[in-house]
Amino acid sequence: MAIYSIRDIAKISGIKAHTIRIWEQRYAIIDPKRTASNIRYYTDGDLKFLMNVAFLNRKGIRISKIAKMSYKDIGIEVDRLSKTKAETSDHFQNLAIAMLEMDEQKISAELNCCFETMGAEQAILKVLVPFLEKTSLLCLAGSVNNIQEQFACCLIRRKVFDAINELNLSNLSGRKIILYLSETGQQELYLLFAQYLLMKLNLQVVYLGSKVNIEELKFVNSIHKADYIYTIVAEQHKCFVADNYIKELSIALGDTNILVSGVKYTREPIDLPPNVTILEDLIELLDFF
Repeated sequence: MAIYSIRDIAKISGIKAHTIRIWEQRYAIIDPKRTASNIRYYTDGDLKFLMNVAFLNRKGIRISKIAKMSYKDIGIEVDRLSKTKAETSDHFQNLAIAMLEMDEQKISAELNCCFETMGAEQAILKVLVPFLEKTSLLCLAGSVNNIQEQFACCLIRRKVFDAINELNLSNLSGRKIILYLSETGQQELYLLFAQYLLMKLNLQVVYLGSKVNIEELKFVNSIHKADYIYTIVAEQHKCFVADNYIKELSIALGDTNILVSGVKYTREPIDLPPNVTILEDLIELLDFF
């Protein structure tokens, strides 16, 4: 059983700590546990309950009314309202709760709802990217278990694969782009997002996945002669390492246009080779094309 501080609860749920305290004191919404030194803490059940309370409140139900509802009634009402057309924040919250519960059925249902109501492109950009960014930070802070994040990522990956398979490949243009990573990590899922989004723009995509070295990349490019090559620099390659890697990549691939995301400079960036473009994120990648 995980234990959360009020700060953890605020980060995950999006409810301000001050608001949580008011709900506790004024409406007795929840009764947090206390350590021997009288510091309040919360359990998994408390977190899920508070997220459900916030969901109902956002739907227009007053806290005073929610406070009079039983745990069971709150769950029933959340389930009922979740089946209606959801806002982006609702998708985010529902995914977060289902991830914490490691409930495959709930995650799959929420992903299906999200893709159907928003379309795959908007679901990726407005829900899944922010969701992964936030859960990644929460994992680093220890507020979410790594295996919970991994469980959700596997189901998201499966959903994006389905979306890719539904695309009409006959409409792809002559422009060709190779997607690859030099390392493994969460960037693999972002690269998969890029594959869908670029194919939606009718580009021919050659998806190589992760752990591709420069010599292998040169070999693939000698076959496909791509117009562009796109990669996301892994965490361990950022800043100083990224400088050398980008230079080496540029020399190896000659005149091929290289697009790179993930580089966050803490000092003055290098003078980029003429065939290299740094892109902030997936939005900039789409804007580029």
